[in-house]
Amino acid sequence: MKELADGFRRVSPLTPLVRGFVVLVAVVVASWRETLGGDLTFVAAGMAAVLLIGFVIGAASWWMTKYRIDAAELRVDTGIINRQSRRVRIDRIQGVDIVQPFVARLFRLAEVRVDTAGGDNEAKLAFLPLAEAEGVRRTLLQRRDAARAAGAGDDAGGSAGSAEMEPGAAVPDAAPPIEAAQQVLHRVPLGRLVASAVLTGETVAIAIGLVVCLAVGFGFAVPWAVVGIVGPVVGGYALVVFNRVSSNYGFTVSATESGLQVRRGLFDLNVQTLALHRVQGVVISEPWLWRRFGWARLDVSVAGARSSIDSSESSPTTLHPVAPRAEIQWLARTVLGGPDPALVPLRPAPTIARWLAPLQARWLAVGADAALVVSRHGLLTRRHHVAPHRRVQSVRITQNPLQRLLELATVHVDSPPGPVSVRALHRSETDARSFADYEVATSRWARVAVPDEEGGPLGSDHAEQPDAGLHHRPGP
Repeated sequence: MKELADGFRRVSPLTPLVRGFVVLVAVVVASWRETLGGDLTFVAAGMAAVLLIGFVIGAASWWMTKYRIDAAELRVDTGIINRQSRRVRIDRIQGVDIVQPFVARLFRLAEVRVDTAGGDNEAKLAFLPLAEAEGVRRTLLQRRDAARAAGAGDDAGGSAGSAEMEPGAAVPDAAPPIEAAQQVLHRVPLGRLVASAVLTGETVAIAIGLVVCLAVGFGFAVPWAVVGIVGPVVGGYALVVFNRVSSNYGFTVSATESGLQVRRGLFDLNVQTLALHRVQGVVISEPWLWRRFGWARLDVSVAGARSSIDSSESSPTTLHPVAPRAEIQWLARTVLGGPDPALVPLRPAPTIARWLAPLQARWLAVGADAALVVSRHGLLTRRHHVAPHRRVQSVRITQNPLQRLLELATVHVDSPPGPVSVRALHRSETDARSFADYEVATSRWARVAVPDEEGGPLGSDHAEQPDAGLHHRPGP
């Protein structure tokens, strides 16, 4: 798109068509018979009027939607009656993702989503030609890095003049894709993806339910009732499995200059970049039907982003939906910057904890080393929650009435909101206090000793690391 006189640019003129494509198809199908027969009934005329009004509103919305990128901010102006001007500081941008819904892919258009430190989508540009969207993404990331470098130079006493850019500088209509320098790390084979979507607890529950229905139906000689129940259930289940597969179709993890890039989707293509400095922790999940194949799933907790760790869902913070455990562990080490969660020694819960968790007590465990704190829990789906000490925000000890009766307690290691939830469940009171004291001291030491990627060192690097033996002190 050409640049306007005030430095703004408009989104693609095909945007109204993409947004109203489903409505357009519905109107055309509904009025097709009347149009061919030349019988423009009242209903057909009403549909045509709705279509015309929608076109006018869409065209007006497109005309009033503009954006501009300068050295300090991204500005997006929208609205027909109520005007909005959303401004996002360049140096606060955390990630820039490209999303292509199915209809947009037909027209080679894409949506640009800009995430800030708060974790919300602060600005959306929908829709741009794919080449322009890639150019916008590259421009935003380059200017963000330049702004941060200039800020770091100011903090160090240097001059930021070399990083200044003219406001309203042109955004290229076409730029080399930002993925040009990417290195593919992992791809999910289609067969494994389908198998993982089928091997779930829902499958077992549905299979048992169908067997019961068949037995009851044929036992009481009412097969017609069985067909009426089985048909919709099987159809709905097939649709669920298809959605799981299509949402993660072509799942690819690549390394780029900006971090790890995740590309997935059969109909709606999503391209997301995970900045490693935003990772607050990881979750390694092993559903019980996957364990005999040695498969696992990796979710990451990203600053400001909330997601589910249900293995049947596709989440923006899913870094790998299914892979051999060795690959998942390697990827976890990569996003954590080197420390290996598998090497952290875990201490099981005391035997008395079986009174409160009779089935999963044997799997409850927690441990820590110099870099990480890890907890394990779960019966059908076993999960390892991992958080770096320097990402820990608080430590809490809780007791419910039954725990007080058994002299047990739970330690919660709080990190920013996300799928990671490190908990030392049902520990003895002495052990819980010892572990909490150790984690408080270690997290404080880690924040002081380890530099922060965005703001430099958080304090002196001469602090002494706490005694790692604190959390191994046995309880009564």
